[in-house]
Order: sequence, then C-alpha cells, then structure tokens
Amino acid sequence: MNRPSILLIDDEAPLHQSLRKFFEEEYVFHSAYSGLEGLEKARILKPNLILLDLVLPKMSGLEVLRKLMESRNQTPVIIVSGYGKIDSAVQTIKLGAADYLEKPVQNQKLKEMVKKFLYVVPSGQVLSVRRHIIGESPQIKKIWNLIDTYGLTELPILLEGPTGTGKELFSKAIHEISNRRNNPFVAIDCSTLPESLIEGELFGFEKGAFTGANASKPGRIEWANGGTLFLDEITNIPLAQQAKLLRMIQEQKISPLGGKREKSLDIRFVCATNIDIREAIRKGTFREDLYYRLGGLVIKLPPLIERQGDIELLIRYFLEKYRLILKKEQLEVSDGAMKRLLSHSWPGNVRELAHAMYAAVAVAERIILPEHFEQVQDSLPLSPVTKFSQTNEKVELSLSLACDLSKKIDLKRIKEKAAAEIEKKIVMAIRKKHFFNQTQLAQYLGIDPKTLRGINCGVDPEN
Repeated sequence: MNRPSILLIDDEAPLHQSLRKFFEEEYVFHSAYSGLEGLEKARILKPNLILLDLVLPKMSGLEVLRKLMESRNQTPVIIVSGYGKIDSAVQTIKLGAADYLEKPVQNQKLKEMVKKFLYVVPSGQVLSVRRHIIGESPQIKKIWNLIDTYGLTELPILLEGPTGTGKELFSKAIHEISNRRNNPFVAIDCSTLPESLIEGELFGFEKGAFTGANASKPGRIEWANGGTLFLDEITNIPLAQQAKLLRMIQEQKISPLGGKREKSLDIRFVCATNIDIREAIRKGTFREDLYYRLGGLVIKLPPLIERQGDIELLIRYFLEKYRLILKKEQLEVSDGAMKRLLSHSWPGNVRELAHAMYAAVAVAERIILPEHFEQVQDSLPLSPVTKFSQTNEKVELSLSLACDLSKKIDLKRIKEKAAAEIEKKIVMAIRKKHFFNQTQLAQYLGIDPKTLRGINCGVDPEN
C-alpha cells in the first residue's frame, strides 16, 4: 500500500529537516521553499496533505492558498504560522484552509493533526445532534454553514445567544462534526460552580492542597482530554481563574491546585454566554485576552422571535415528541391554540416553547385548545407582540399620607409606604392610558407578571 504524502511549503530549512526526519517512516515527505515552487509541486505531485507557512518570499502564504483554492485543489491545507494570530487563522480558514497550527511546531501535536486529516471520514454520516435542532430559517441555515465550515478545524468557537436558544446542542454538533468525535465531549455550566470551589472543580487538586483535601482529584477540564470542552456561561468564571484558564489554553497544560508538576492536555474549546461579553470586558469582569483566545470564531444564536418561520416547525416537533412520550398519539393542536402560540414573543426561546407544549400535551384530552396554555398565560399574550414606543409623556402625581406626630416616627416605614403608593399610581396611569392587560403591562414595564401581582393597583389578572 502506498504511503500518504505530505508537502511542506516553508522557507525555513531547519523545519524541513526536522519534520522530514519525524515523518519519513510513515509518510512520503516533499519540500518546497517558496510559494511558486509549492504551487508547482502541489500540481505535479498531488500530495495528500499540504503544510503551508504564511510568510514566504515573493508570494505570501495567503496568496498561495488562494491560488490552490482557485485551482479547485481538494488537498487539505494546514497553515503553519509563527504569527499566532487568531484573525489570520480565521482568514485562512475562510479561504479554505483545513486547520492551523502555531509555531514553534510541536511535532507530536502536528502528527496527530496530520493523522486526523489523512483519515477518511465515511460519507453520508448523519449527526445525531442535528436531528434535534429544528429549523429551516435563513438564520439557522447560516449557523449550520458556519459549523460545517469550522467544525473540522481546531479553532476555538464562542456561541453567543439568549437563554434557551440551544447553545449546548450546537456545541455538541460542533464536536460531532470534528475529528475529535470519538473522544470525550465534556460540558461544564460555569454558573452552577460555587465561587469558592471553582478552581478545584475546573483544574483539580492534589491531596493536602487545602483542609479537607484527603485525596487527589482531577479537574473537570481533564475529563475532556483528547476531546472537546464546552464551557457554558463562561463569564461566570472569576477573574483569578480566568487568568489560570488563559494560561492553560495557551500552554495546553494544567496545574492542579497544590500540584508541583503540570499535566499536558489536548483540548478543543467551545464556549457560550448569554450576555454581551464585550460589555463584560468594558466593565472589567472578563479578560479581553481570554476573549480573543476563546472567540476565534463567534457564532450568534438568534432568539426564537427572530426565527418566525421555525416556530410552527418546533410546535409540530414537540407535539410529536411529547404525545409519543405521554402515549397520546391522536392528539392535535387546534387552530386557536396554534394562533396563540405563533403570536407569543417567547422570551424563554425554544426551552420555553418545549415546556409549554409538554404541559399542554399532558393536560389535553383529544385536542389542544387555547385554554390549555393558561398555565403560561402570564407570559403568553393573546394577540401579536406589541412594540411599545417610548415617549416623553409625563404623569402628574399627587400623594397624600397621614402622619401622627404625637407618636414616634418610623421614617423607613413612611418611605416604603410612599414608594409603594407612587408605584401603584404610575402603574394605574400607564394601564389606563394604553388599555393594557396584565401581560402587556408587565412587558411594557419590563418586569415579571408575578411581580405585578404584588402591586395592589387594581390589575385584573384575567384581562
């Protein structure tokens, strides 16, 4: 059987010598010292893999890559660059590079990467996760295009989007499409880790590292060695641990709490956040350098209200799913119930819709009616979502409070009572002007409908 061939296009002779010695037992190794020579050898030799430096004499690596892509070259190209800039890596991958590796080259890591790209992935492979991500809208198709393009690379990916938009599902899809698919996928919700224990949970600790550490414990990060680590709600990691995480990503080594030696790791990072991470950087709660390390590619997941074409698909999907689970195969959704569901703004996104459908299927007998969604009525308007305009209209308030000066005055209690009366008058004035029902009023005020119930202002919860 013929050995696979590798072409290195780089102007550094020592690198050629080093890699030739390292690879020659398993692969046929070819050398080119300029862009023009590399293009010619790629055309004639038709190697199975090309290693390409970005900085070359006369013709840059980017130009070489462009010409390779223009010639419809099907050979995977791994960029080997000494610049270590994420934006350069993104640019090359957009042009068609399969992956990138920073100099100085770690031979073993390069060897593992080479094996991944010379391994033939069976055609027609269907991702198991993809079946559970429902959507045909342009927004979802754009996300799949990004995942299909960048999933095979080692580029770190940051998923941004509101709660309930499927960040963990998409992170699993990235793992499944990658060359790490047969290795661990480890998800860590950083918002659930106690701040006092977060370092030990993430990085592990050695016996005796602190009081109560009676035995060594590997960190959760180590569980992902060789695979993909998904860090959900990454902005919840405190700054001190962010610095340690940054070093770990740069060095691909982990140092347990109380440990005296570092452990080498091989991990692909996918992270997620439901807040504006740039705002967190401005506030000083998230490190900018860590953001650039984790956000090699940023994928924004849209809220469900921006995916109007997908809502009915999701309703049908959850109907089928839950009527099978609850053994109600004949159950259908009435036109009235469908209209109500389609008119909702879904602030909780796909997760909220799933919960609403499960509850409705559980209580309905033969057909799901609008009243089967009364349990979520506080967040479910009966009419399409209203866009409220913000105006400079003023509300004149007059306040009358009696105070018995012959007794001890409790200023705190008077202040609370006055604030409650003012709150009540403002809410009543807004409701009277706009004829809002309880849900619309809560939406306008930006508060939870349950909070509105606590304001004694004559709001009828049924209106």
